[in-house]
Amino acid sequence: MTGTRRLAAIMFTDMVGFTSAAQRHEARALDLLKEQEEIVRPIVKDHRGREIKSTGDGFLIEFSSGLQAAECAIEIQARLHDRNSTPELAPIRLRIGIHVGEVEERDADIFGDAVNLAARVLSVAEPEGIAITEQVAHLLKNRLSYPVESLGAKGLKGVDHPVPVLRIVLPWSSPLQVAEERTYPRVAILPLRNISPDSKDEYFADGLTEELISTLGQVRELRVIARSSVARLHATGRPLSEIGRELGASAVLEGSVRKAGDRLRISLQLVDVTSQENLWTQTFDRRLDDVFAVQAEVGERTAAALRVRMFGTRQAALHKPPTTNLAAYGLYLQGIHLSRSHREEDGTATMDLFRRAIEMDPEFSAAYSHLANRLLGSIGEYAPIQQILPKVRPLVEKALLLDPESPEAHTARGNLAMQGDLDWAIAEAEFRRALTLNPSDHEPRLWYSILLRALQRYSDAEEQTRVSMELDPLGVSSPAMLTSILRLAGNFEEAERVTRSRLRSLLDPAEYHITLAYTLVYSGQIEEARKEYEQAFAPDNKGVSFDRVVLLARLGEPAGARSLLEGQAKLAEEQYVPLIRLAALAAAVGDKDRAMAYLERDWNEGDRGLWFNYQGIAFDPLRSDARFLRMLERMRLPTSAPFYRHGRVT
Repeated sequence: MTGTRRLAAIMFTDMVGFTSAAQRHEARALDLLKEQEEIVRPIVKDHRGREIKSTGDGFLIEFSSGLQAAECAIEIQARLHDRNSTPELAPIRLRIGIHVGEVEERDADIFGDAVNLAARVLSVAEPEGIAITEQVAHLLKNRLSYPVESLGAKGLKGVDHPVPVLRIVLPWSSPLQVAEERTYPRVAILPLRNISPDSKDEYFADGLTEELISTLGQVRELRVIARSSVARLHATGRPLSEIGRELGASAVLEGSVRKAGDRLRISLQLVDVTSQENLWTQTFDRRLDDVFAVQAEVGERTAAALRVRMFGTRQAALHKPPTTNLAAYGLYLQGIHLSRSHREEDGTATMDLFRRAIEMDPEFSAAYSHLANRLLGSIGEYAPIQQILPKVRPLVEKALLLDPESPEAHTARGNLAMQGDLDWAIAEAEFRRALTLNPSDHEPRLWYSILLRALQRYSDAEEQTRVSMELDPLGVSSPAMLTSILRLAGNFEEAERVTRSRLRSLLDPAEYHITLAYTLVYSGQIEEARKEYEQAFAPDNKGVSFDRVVLLARLGEPAGARSLLEGQAKLAEEQYVPLIRLAALAAAVGDKDRAMAYLERDWNEGDRGLWFNYQGIAFDPLRSDARFLRMLERMRLPTSAPFYRHGRVT
C-alpha cells in the first residue's frame, strides 16, 4: 500500500559505544540510555520534531525544515557536552546525521532513499558531532550561527557513488588537518614606502600595506606575518634577506607607493628569502579607483609564484572591491593608519574616521567591522559595556549582511558574543569562522585563545597562541598570553622560560619584572617573586598601578591594595571605573563581602568582567566561597580550579 509522500528533513542519532558498554555492564548502560532519552526527547519536542521511532540506542526523527533539524541537533550536542564535562559522570556521546529529501509515510513510519542516506551519513559523524549532506548545507547557508566544513566525498555503504558530506563545526569539534597548519609558505610584507609629493599621503601607503596583508591573508594556503613583527625588524635597517630569515618567511614583498591626484603608481617585488631571486617584479600605473584590482593581482601573482593553489570562492573574493567610493576608502585607510596608536584620543579619532567612511558609503562592510572591533576593544578600558553594546550590535549585523564572508565581521560577532552575551558557543564558532576565512589573522586567534583560557581549555588555548606567535613572532601580545595560559595550566617551568626568553626584550624593564613576579607567585616562589617585584618598582617610584598593588597584596602586604581600593571607590563616584577592578582589589585584601557586593553590581549594572579575570591571583581568597562559585555557574564557567592548587598564596 502506497503512503503519502513529502519533503522532509531526516535526522538519525546513535549512542557511541552503547553495544560494547552493554556487554561490559548491561544495567549501567541501560541507565545511560534512559538518561539520554530523557535529555533528547524534550529538545526534539521544543524544536517541533516528530519522533518516528527508536532505533535501540538512538532515534529516527523528522522535521519540516533542515534548519529546525540542525538547530535541534546542535542543542542536543551542547546539552550532552555540558553534561559530559562533569568528571564523575560516565559520558553520553551521540553521533547525528541529517539529510533532506522526499520520504513516503506508511503505518506511522517513513521510507525512501532520503531515509537511507541520512542513516549512512550518520556513520561519518564524529562522537559529539553532526554530519550533514550538501542538500542540508545549502538550506543552512547564512542561517546558522556555526560554520559548516566539508569532509569531502565519502563512499557510503549501500550508496552507488561518493556523497559529499559536511559537518557543523561545534566548539568542541576536533580540528581538521591540524598537522598541515604550519607547512604553508610564509610571506612578510614590508611597510610600503611613501614617495608621494604630499607627505600627508603617508596614511595611504601605510593603509595599503595593511590591505595587502589582509588580501594575502585570505589566500588559505599562505601564511602572512603580522605587520607589527615586520615593522619592528624593518625599522632596524637590516638587509631584506636577514629580515625574512628571522621571521621564518619564504618570501618578502616590498615596494613603494606614489599618489598624485587621481593617479597611482605602485612598485612591488616579491623576493625569495633563500635564493634572493626576484619571484616577480611589477610597477602598476593606474587610476586611483583601480587600487582594488591591483590588490587582487598582487594576491594572485604571489600565490602563483609560491605555487599555491587559489580556490575559486576565495579568488572571486579578492576581486570584490570593498567600496566604490574613493573618498570613503581614503577615510578608511586613515582610520587603519591611526588605529595602531594606543592613545585614547587617537582611538576616538580612529572611530570618527570609520564613522565618516560609513556616512559616505553606507554599504562599506569593512568600515562597519573595523568600527565595531574598535568599540569592543574599548570595553573595560575607556567605556562601560552598557554604552558600547547598543552601538556595536547594529554595526556587526550590518557588516555581516553586507559581506557574510568578512573575517573582520565574524571576529566582531565572536567578540560581541563573548564580551556582551557570555555566549561561549557562538563566540567560538565565530572566531573559528574568521580563521577559516583568514588563517593569517592573529587577532581572532588571540581572542579565541582568551575564550579558551576562560573555559580552562588550556591545551587548545596554548595551541592557538603558539600559532599566533608564529604569525607575529616579535609581537608582545601572544607570548604574554602564552605565559598566562601556561601558569594557569600549572606548567610553571615553561611559563618562566617563555617570560625570560621572549618577554624580556619585548617589555620595558618594569613590565618584564612584574610579569615574572606574577609567574613566580603562581608557582609558590614567594621570595623570588618579591625580588622581581622590588626590581620592577624602585624605592623612589611613587606610581601606583593595579597590577602592583594586587601583587603586593598576594605577597602578604595588603596595605597598598586597601589604599588603592578606597581611592578607586571614591573615583568611581565621579567617573567610570570598572567594577571588576574594585572587586579584585577587595578580594585581594580578603574583604570577601565587599568583593562579592562589587561582583553582584558588576553582573547587574557593570561590564560582567569576571569571566576574563576570575582565574587571577586577586580572586584566590574567594575560591571556596559558595557565592563566588554560584557566580561562575551563572556565567557558565568552570567552577573547578586546578589553577590555584600549585602553591599559590591563599
